[in-house]
Amino acid sequence: MEHLNQSTTLPTSRSHLQPAEEMRDVCQTSCCIVGGGPGGAVLALLLARRGVPVTLLEMHKDFDREFRGDTIHPSVMEVLDQIGLAAPLHELRHSKVSGPTLRFANGPFRLFDLGRLKTRFPYILLVAQARFLEFLTGEAAKYPSFRLVMQAHVQRLVEEGGVVRGVRYLGPDGWHEVRSQLTVGADGRFSQVRQLGGIVPVKSAPPMDVLWFRLPRLPEDPDVCRRRLRRHRPGAHPHRA
Repeated sequence: MEHLNQSTTLPTSRSHLQPAEEMRDVCQTSCCIVGGGPGGAVLALLLARRGVPVTLLEMHKDFDREFRGDTIHPSVMEVLDQIGLAAPLHELRHSKVSGPTLRFANGPFRLFDLGRLKTRFPYILLVAQARFLEFLTGEAAKYPSFRLVMQAHVQRLVEEGGVVRGVRYLGPDGWHEVRSQLTVGADGRFSQVRQLGGIVPVKSAPPMDVLWFRLPRLPEDPDVCRRRLRRHRPGAHPHRA
């Protein structure tokens, strides 16, 4: 089947639209990915490299916001190396951690040492996720089959004959529609696509919680990553810093 270029503008269908939902344009692509996180960005990059027309929709205006994970683990680095991105990724500002060290009254104790792994990347690479996402989408933008749309708030699924054929999103200038052969929801834990599709996730409760926050760093502080772990006994009050 011949793919239409995603920049192709199709006639707007006005049926089933509310007066406030007049489409500014309707575009065609082969794959529409909702969510510009690491999963959506990598998928878009891999498809674009194979010449598949792909549109990546991200609801925020940029990638520079708070994330809970700025770590890239050895297994991920191996994958990035296979597609030729490990070396250029290391050109970004980063830190390396080979394992956590816990400090007790009788001295330090290292839980594990990634330096013993038989891999080219025996460490966790710490990179600001905003920069990592900019890096991935920048690589994808080198291919003409890739299109990134920021500030695209997906609000509707386009369905024809009981099959999802794309999405409608609200941008700063109004409503737009992307029709696609494949629609992928990569928009995180509170996925709008999942809710619109009526998909019920299987929930599970982990045996622990992680408190994630940032502290200011002074110029004289060492350029290393530090974490503090505290055990919380059942029934005890949590420690407050």
